[in-house]
Amino acid sequence: MDAAVVAIEEHGPDVTTEQIAGQAGVSRPGLYRHFDGKDDLQAAIAARSVERLVTELEPVWRPSGRPREMLERAIAAHLRWLAEHANVYLYLKRNSLPTGGDSVESASTNVRSVVSAHVTQMLVDGSLGAEIPPATAHPLAWGLIGMVDAAAAHWLDEPHGFTVEQLGAQLTEACWAVIGVTIGSRAVEALDTVGVDTA
Repeated sequence: MDAAVVAIEEHGPDVTTEQIAGQAGVSRPGLYRHFDGKDDLQAAIAARSVERLVTELEPVWRPSGRPREMLERAIAAHLRWLAEHANVYLYLKRNSLPTGGDSVESASTNVRSVVSAHVTQMLVDGSLGAEIPPATAHPLAWGLIGMVDAAAAHWLDEPHGFTVEQLGAQLTEACWAVIGVTIGSRAVEALDTVGVDTA
């Protein structure tokens, strides 16, 4: 899997199975002794990539400071991972789409699922400074992650002169506004005091 990721980053999202096998130092038939076809290989690459992203975001799952700053850090970490591994992300978007009812979910959907589950839990358990009811937290988390993911994917294709830092700032503003509309301005004002040193 590590060799596959290296091959994708080197050759781009149109990497061939032969190039992946070459990077791993095995023949193409040898590669498929480890996987049950191309779909299984792509699913394994997707799983490894999600694992790496979750590891990259590990500090975010241990929140500290003000909620808006935590949001900003989480978005920045996600965008940094996408920018540094753009070819892997594009490969997953292109090649790990489900082909039938028994197939794995797409890699991009899997990434959103993992991150959304973490964010939902943080909203529900009060890690971000207030306990939000599950009925509100679930669509809020999934909506925020969906917006960030879609905007980031478009930015990778067409940056329009925006830096990753500028995109992060814009998405932080947008997400914070959505949170405010969803839970109310008074709740947001209360959240904004969490983590502030009043001594």
